[in-house]
Amino acid sequence: MKKITNIILIIFFFLLSINKVLSFEIIRDVELEKFTEKLVSELLNNSDIKYDDLNYYFINSNEINAFVTGGDNLFINTEIIIAADDYREYAAVLAHELSHILGGHIFRTKQEINKISSRAFPVYVLGVLGILGGASDAGLATLMVGSASIQDSYTYYSRNQEAAADQAAVKLLCRNKIDGKFFLNFLDKLEMNVPYSPDQSSYRSTHPRIFERKTWVASSLNQNNGCKYSRDENLQNEFDLLKAKIFGFTHSNNETRAVYNSNTVKDKYALAVTSYLSGDHDTSIELLKRLISENPNNPFFRELLGEIYFSKHDYESAINEQAISIELIESDNDLYLMMLGNYYLANDNQNDYFKSIELLKKSLRINTKNTYSWYLLAKAYNETGNLPLAQYCTAERHYLTRDYAMAYQFIKKSIKNIEKNTTEWYRANDLLNIIENNLDRG
Repeated sequence: MKKITNIILIIFFFLLSINKVLSFEIIRDVELEKFTEKLVSELLNNSDIKYDDLNYYFINSNEINAFVTGGDNLFINTEIIIAADDYREYAAVLAHELSHILGGHIFRTKQEINKISSRAFPVYVLGVLGILGGASDAGLATLMVGSASIQDSYTYYSRNQEAAADQAAVKLLCRNKIDGKFFLNFLDKLEMNVPYSPDQSSYRSTHPRIFERKTWVASSLNQNNGCKYSRDENLQNEFDLLKAKIFGFTHSNNETRAVYNSNTVKDKYALAVTSYLSGDHDTSIELLKRLISENPNNPFFRELLGEIYFSKHDYESAINEQAISIELIESDNDLYLMMLGNYYLANDNQNDYFKSIELLKKSLRINTKNTYSWYLLAKAYNETGNLPLAQYCTAERHYLTRDYAMAYQFIKKSIKNIEKNTTEWYRANDLLNIIENNLDRG
């Protein structure tokens, strides 16, 4: 059995190496994550699972798709946001995938996924934030399953499970007063995007034919008295802005300007994004300043403005905007703290280096798997002359990316000179033992 598994993995990596279609891009964006958290938390209300119990990964892809693996990993393609016109359509997709998790439908493939992840390399975010986000041991590797044919071998659902997930999704929506007809609306859109084949028995080989799913959902809606509820206008406004932003980052300048061509808030947001990506920073800054004057409490406008200032090497302005954004969001976020730490680090000032260290350490307390925070912290320690801690942070980063040989080299260097009995000293010793065990097993 072990030989068969190894052969499968060899074939898997061979296919990955020769097929450009299998490339992928993770997007980490606070606005996207926060909005998804709102919907998921509402859908999981009164269940045994909470939002933080799951891992969420957003893939920059023009395919309408979402899937779950390993029982707690939820993957969402950005095109789902683009395809949806109403936040309740997005909620329906989430409800469907959460139903697979709540129903325990996922095959247990964590052992195989962990084997794959030992070869995974950190993924650079070239999308919404243009910076590196957090890495995950099993989750990142699972994302490598880019093609439908390979993906299906890990996330195959039986027809009965799919029907159960659709019906359970309706119950989730109705129980939380989200109009279930938007599930049908999204299935209509999905049907239009699935190429027709006379012998096609499923979509992406994991789902039954759309008309069957629509029948199940319609039946479930009837059983739940139609499941008609009014729209939350605040959520819809947030969704419209999120969609405009993602559209601007994931579609061409011409497409964005063709779709967002009026003077509404969402149009200006999309145009600010596409102007930024097109190199027209002045227009982007002007649009964002107008948006901020009209919506002073929106943290995401400030964050984007800070990012643009950073790209223009105006570090003081970038620091100011990002600091305000952190205040407005009213909750600690590893990505926002990492970005502010990076801005201070780029400011090339000794005092700012120490501020950067403080922020990056706070970022890592929230998310220890944020590999870019480890990279920046190593750089900050190096700038302040603390080479042992810089080496320690580099070891942590290589350990997260499963490059145990490099991690071992750096942890051995750091442990010789790191200050004894400090938190880092104890962790360095623990990490050394962990890495040695991994190298012995390898």
